[in-house]
Amino acid sequence: MKRILIRRTAYVACTALLIASTVSFPQPVGAQPVLDADTLASPSDVTPLPANFSYNRDDYTNHSARKAYSIGARLSANNNLVLRFVVRPGDRASFDPETKDRSEATDLVTFPKSEVIWNAYRVKIADGFSIPSDERSWFIVGQWHGSKDDKRSPYIAAEVQGKDLVFLRRYLSDGKPASSEMYRMKGVPRGEWLNIAIEHKVSSTDGLLNIWLNGRQVVNFKGPVGYWDHDEAGYWKFGIYRSRGDTDAVVEYRDVVTTTENLSERAMTAN
Repeated sequence: MKRILIRRTAYVACTALLIASTVSFPQPVGAQPVLDADTLASPSDVTPLPANFSYNRDDYTNHSARKAYSIGARLSANNNLVLRFVVRPGDRASFDPETKDRSEATDLVTFPKSEVIWNAYRVKIADGFSIPSDERSWFIVGQWHGSKDDKRSPYIAAEVQGKDLVFLRRYLSDGKPASSEMYRMKGVPRGEWLNIAIEHKVSSTDGLLNIWLNGRQVVNFKGPVGYWDHDEAGYWKFGIYRSRGDTDAVVEYRDVVTTTENLSERAMTAN
C-alpha cells in the first residue's frame, strides 16, 4: 500500500516551485499555490520555505529558527529540486534548549507498527565546516522517531561523527532504550551526493532493518527494532539536528520519499 495524499491545488503562474517533486505552501482556505521550479531565475536562487509546506506529496513542519536561510528550495543545474538546510550557532526550534541547533523538516504522517516502511533520500553534506566526534556531540542528518510525544533518541538515525557517517539502531532491552551501531562509512565524502535507502519494521521480535548506501546493501538485520511500547511505529525527520556548534553548517537533500511501497529498485541505484 502506497501512501497517497490528495490535495486541491491552485496553480499560480508567477510563483512556482513544482518539480518532478512538489513543494507547496498550505493555505488556510484549502487551496494551495504550487510553485513550479522551472520558473526559478537560476540554480543559485533559494526560495525560503514557511512554517508548514508540502514536498513530494507529503506535508512537513519547519522545525528550525525559521530564518530566511534556515530551510529553502532551489533548482539544480540538472533541474532537480534541492532542499537546503542551514544552521548557524544558536539556531534552534522554539521548543529546543540552548544546547541544541536544529533545522529540520518533520513529516506529519506517523506510520503504524504493522507496516514495513521504506525511506529513500539523497543527501549532500557541504564542505567548509567541521563536525565533532566526541561522545557528547551529535550531528544527525536523518532520523525516525517513535511518536510526537516520545522524547527518547531516534530509533533509526543517520549521524555524522567526525569524518564518518554512522547508522544507528535503537530498541528496548528490559524496558530501557539500547543502541547498536549498524554500519560506519569511513571518510564520508563532503560536497557529493549520497544515495540512501532504508527498509524497516518496528517490532520486539520480528523487526527489520535493511540499509543501502549508493546502491550497495550495508545492513541486513532481523530482530528488535524501535520502540514497540506505544501504538505507532514512528515518523520521519530530515535536515540538521546537532549539539550546539560554533560554525555554520549546510546539508542538502533531493528525491526524498517515505512510503510502504517497495523501493528496492531505487535502493540498488548507484549514486
